[in-house]
Amino acid sequence: MKWQFWRWLFFGLQDRPGYRQLVNWWLFLHICVGFAVAQFVGVSIHEAAQTFLLPLAGIFIGLSFAWVGNAQALLQESEIEKIAEHHPDGIRTYVYTFQLAILVILVTLVAWGFAGLKVFDTPMFCKKYVQLSIEATLYFLASLTLRECWHVVIGSQLMVLTRHEVRNSHKRGDKN
Repeated sequence: MKWQFWRWLFFGLQDRPGYRQLVNWWLFLHICVGFAVAQFVGVSIHEAAQTFLLPLAGIFIGLSFAWVGNAQALLQESEIEKIAEHHPDGIRTYVYTFQLAILVILVTLVAWGFAGLKVFDTPMFCKKYVQLSIEATLYFLASLTLRECWHVVIGSQLMVLTRHEVRNSHKRGDKN
């Protein structure tokens, strides 16, 4: 079996590409949040990274990895495997979706880590519009990461509920 995460992400396997899970109407909201926060927060991104967002990123990572562990256990259940057979990309779509969420979290953590290290305070980033763009991008990523962490929790919970429904249907003698 080939690992096809990058192909799934950019082009799709049998179904739509994975990036489409991020590129939807919610993306506009995250962009607006990024620009609004960049405009109204009165502290530098270095200060924001140190006092708030880097510690928050640790919480995001802990929360997401805990739920991904739960999801991995669920993905091995026969009921989930039966449901995945009905998706064009099979079980891969579930596995790669959780991997995409972790990728978003890690990209955000690295970007805010650079802000915490004052990489964006160097002379090449000093122009006002460049600084605003960087700040907006960082806050956009924070907003997107919050959504992806929530999706990890929802995805895991939906798998629990789905497994329960499939088990109950088997007890009632329903077909498929």
